[in-house]
Amino acid sequence: MDRLLPLNGTLMGNPIIEWIICTGILFLGFLFKRYGATFLSRQSFKLFKGISRNQQAEELVVLIRKPFEQMLTLLILDFAFNRLVFPELWKLNPVNEIGLRWFIQTTWSIALFIIGTKILLRATDYFSHTLSHREESPFSIELAGFIKELIKVFIIVLVLFAGLRFIFHVNITALVASLGIGGLAVALAAQDTLANLMGSFIIYLDKPFKAGDLIESDNVTGIVEHVGFRTTRIRTLDKSLLSVPNKKLIDTALNNITLSDARRIKFNIGLTYASKSAQILSIVDDIKIILGNNEWVSEDFTVRFADFDSSSLNILIIYFVKSNEFDLMIRIKEEVNVQIMTIVEKHGCEFAFPTQTIYIAK
Repeated sequence: MDRLLPLNGTLMGNPIIEWIICTGILFLGFLFKRYGATFLSRQSFKLFKGISRNQQAEELVVLIRKPFEQMLTLLILDFAFNRLVFPELWKLNPVNEIGLRWFIQTTWSIALFIIGTKILLRATDYFSHTLSHREESPFSIELAGFIKELIKVFIIVLVLFAGLRFIFHVNITALVASLGIGGLAVALAAQDTLANLMGSFIIYLDKPFKAGDLIESDNVTGIVEHVGFRTTRIRTLDKSLLSVPNKKLIDTALNNITLSDARRIKFNIGLTYASKSAQILSIVDDIKIILGNNEWVSEDFTVRFADFDSSSLNILIIYFVKSNEFDLMIRIKEEVNVQIMTIVEKHGCEFAFPTQTIYIAK
């Protein structure tokens, strides 16, 4: 049986008692880590009590408990192993010089910064959700989402500069000064991105549409799914997902179909030149009757014999369906089209199609 090392002995250059204390810290730390993370999460809720009005506390706990556990893991490891020293025989470089000690310390610091950033970002998610879902909130879901993304960008930039300063000891003032000319070049290259960012500001402030609205702009028709920093994602009628730059949406005419109470339908029907004037006028009158009798068609419709086209006599038809639902509009349009075909057939006329008549002189 191997002889146990005495408590006053050493192992890898460290007293046995220090190894025991280190092991005890690790054991107790990992045993109570989850309770500590839950406690810190609940304490963090006090920062949001005024906004959330003491509601949804568990949602915040669920969001940030895991990052707090990771942070406590790093602190426990640091507190436990700081009691130990590397053996002198290893002849390691000091912590401020490139080597194993520097690598361990830098990795630990970077991990701590990343976990801290994760906590701040998840707290921002909770802040945005609470801000937009509380009763009588002046912030819409879209505006709260935009504020959330803006705060996240600020947090990431701030943490990045803080990491460069405190981990790698970079002179931030000199770094910013050296980036002056390069920053100008980047700004010139990012003009479109900045324009799209300003477009997102205008969309949130002016509110021409919101997520869930059916819009039509520049031959694009679909339902808005998300308004981002640079683009707006639109689910088109053929179910494809289209990303449209925000600048383009605010620079072109935009029709928010959801805010309208009717859908306009406009088209021409062309009859052959063999049609008589009396037949055309009768067709016009009958079309007016079927539109007037349709409960889904508004009273302000137009049916007129409008044009002498190159190969047809055109009747202009304009009417409004009293709903902005696309499926209902298509169904009403189908019903009206079938009735118009029946009317044209009843009066002995035919629909025209592009033709040419050639007369050859004798």
